[in-house]
Amino acid sequence: MNLLRPIVAISVYVCLTGLAIHQFPNEVAKLESGKDKDHQWFIQEVRRFYPFFPFAAARVKKDFTWNGFSFEEGTLTLLDLYGTNHDPKIWENPYSFQPERFHEWKGSPFDFIPQGGGEFDLGHRCAGEWITLDIMKVSLKFLIHQIDYEVPKQDLSLSMVKMPSLPESKLVIKNIKCV
Repeated sequence: MNLLRPIVAISVYVCLTGLAIHQFPNEVAKLESGKDKDHQWFIQEVRRFYPFFPFAAARVKKDFTWNGFSFEEGTLTLLDLYGTNHDPKIWENPYSFQPERFHEWKGSPFDFIPQGGGEFDLGHRCAGEWITLDIMKVSLKFLIHQIDYEVPKQDLSLSMVKMPSLPESKLVIKNIKCV
C-alpha cells in the first residue's frame, strides 16, 4: 500500500493539473516564461483549489477539547480539506484560481492541507508530498511545453462526495502531438 497510495495520489494531481491548464488558460500563459517559481506557484494552487478528496477521516485517540468542542476517544471525525483550503478567513478570494497567492505565502501546515494537516513527521500530512510536488511540476512543464493536444467537450465537474475527487469524465485528451 505504501507504493500504491503515492502513485494514485500523483496520478490524481496530474489529472487535476491538466484540468487547471484547460480551465485557466490565462494563468497558463504566465508560465510561458519557463520560470521555475511560476510553475511551483501553479501546482500549489492546483493542490489548494482542487480537492484531492473533500475530507480525511480519523478516530479520536484520546479525549480532548478544541475551540469549545469536545472530542471523545473513538469518535469518527472528518477534517474538511476542501473547506480549509477555501476558507475566506485564510485565503483571499478562495474560489478564484490565483497561483501568485503563493509568491510570498507564509501560512502554516494547518492552513494549507491538500494532503493532510500538520507536519508529515508528527501529524497527518503525507510523507510523499515533496515527491508529489516534483512530479507535478515535471508533468505541468510537459503538458504546456512539450506536447499539443485538444480537450474535447466532456463532463469536467468535480464531485465532493467521491474519493478521490476527479472530473466526472476523468480528463480525456486527443490529437496528441509532440512539440
